[in-house]
Amino acid sequence: MDEAVKSEVEALRADFKKISEDLKGLTKTITQLTAKQAAEGVDELKQKRDQIEAQLRTVAGEARTTLEEHVREKPINTLLLTFAVGLLLGRSLGR
Repeated sequence: MDEAVKSEVEALRADFKKISEDLKGLTKTITQLTAKQAAEGVDELKQKRDQIEAQLRTVAGEARTTLEEHVREKPINTLLLTFAVGLLLGRSLGR
């Protein structure tokens, strides 16, 4: 009977060792998958950032062109508007 118990204990130890190795492998695989997903997410965010940056540059360029055209077409009105805005800002910040 003593020999049967010893062999059962050895079998359990072998099973626990195998389970432990399997868990280590699973942990490694999960870590690799998580790192891969994180890298893919970073790449996706970079692409979106680049798209938004391009759109902002386009809008800013269009706004600049529109402003330049307005200044060329109506320089006196632009000068008066700029003066008025400066005056209002000066008064509001001076208080």
